[in-house]
Amino acid sequence: MVENIENWLMVEFQIPMNIASIISIILTVLGILLVCLIVDIITKRLILTGIKKFVMKTENVIDEMIFEKKVFHNLAHIVPAIIVYIASAWFSFNEDLQHVLQNIVYAYILFILGLTAFKLLDTMVEFYQTKEYSKSRPIKGIIQVVKIVVAVFIAIFIVAIFTKESTAWALLSSLGGMSAIIILVFKDSILGLVAGIQLSANKQLRIGDWIEMPKFNADGEVVDISLTKITVSNWDKTLTNIPAYKFLDESFKNWQGMSDAGGRRIKRSIYIDMTSIKFLDEEMMSHLMEIECLQHYLTHKQQDIKIYNKEHNTNNAVNERKLTNIGTFRAYVLEYLKANPYIHKDYTLLVRQLAATDHGLPIEVYCFTNDTAWASYEGIMADIFDHLLAILDGFDLRIYQNPTGNDFRKITN
Repeated sequence: MVENIENWLMVEFQIPMNIASIISIILTVLGILLVCLIVDIITKRLILTGIKKFVMKTENVIDEMIFEKKVFHNLAHIVPAIIVYIASAWFSFNEDLQHVLQNIVYAYILFILGLTAFKLLDTMVEFYQTKEYSKSRPIKGIIQVVKIVVAVFIAIFIVAIFTKESTAWALLSSLGGMSAIIILVFKDSILGLVAGIQLSANKQLRIGDWIEMPKFNADGEVVDISLTKITVSNWDKTLTNIPAYKFLDESFKNWQGMSDAGGRRIKRSIYIDMTSIKFLDEEMMSHLMEIECLQHYLTHKQQDIKIYNKEHNTNNAVNERKLTNIGTFRAYVLEYLKANPYIHKDYTLLVRQLAATDHGLPIEVYCFTNDTAWASYEGIMADIFDHLLAILDGFDLRIYQNPTGNDFRKITN
């Protein structure tokens, strides 16, 4: 083909042979490129359109994912390469040039196949992530290792195409000796892979888990688990990338167990002014008996106290048993929580008195809500303590609070 164009230029335009040879090669290359462009357009507009219509008609989801990842688009690029390979026969007059063109085609096809393999692996990850079990057993890190292996072998084969075959085998055989360098270069990747396998096998971490890792200022939801890093979307909408192997070296808190259990703990205290603690008198007793949830408690306690005082020497008031406003308040809080529809009844439910401090006597509420959502949990807890703080006055109890400027203003007045 090239020789025919060269002869035509020499005969028709009387162009010298050396110049005609160069022009004929240029025209041939331009012609090949034009044919490749036309074939590429036809392939994409006709064949890919047909594939798209076929994919959309099928019920499978994975073929649509493969099309959206442009796997077929990558494979379409091989067709022009085949045209170039066939056209390389036109340069048979120059074996070196023909060999170079063929090697470029081989390398190009290998490169395209490598990109296609990457796209297929990405599709595999995306399809796998649509399954529920993918959250507990992520494979993204493993797929990234496969990508690295594929890339290394493609690079070796491309080198083998442009060099002697023995060079490629030398590269392969030297991989064993280069293992120390490979381990150093891919240290994070290797450690990340091991960490990912251990975390997945032990079900310590999965996508969607709420974790807290103070050392890295991470407090939020795990959104991605890859070969070298784990991405956490914090509640303030920032992203934190943590090396995967750090989850084996450092401590972290996984709140997912709380969500799976269906209960979220409330552990908060009210500090009572100890000068407001006293025994119940008749007037206070009558007032508290009007509270429905305390009627059974007060009736039962009064009977026990009456029997005890009758059986023991109670001439001295110190020997008498009496009800206190703080004890009755604890009983009220316990009954109030038992009646609250948002408190989990199957988990620990305590209202306990802690050791007194210089800030008063702590009455701690220890229970679990049956709604683990953050906003709902905060609302339930706020409602409980709003009520308890407001009702303290009904028991003649006062909340402990450090003096404020308003308190000193009253003194001065």
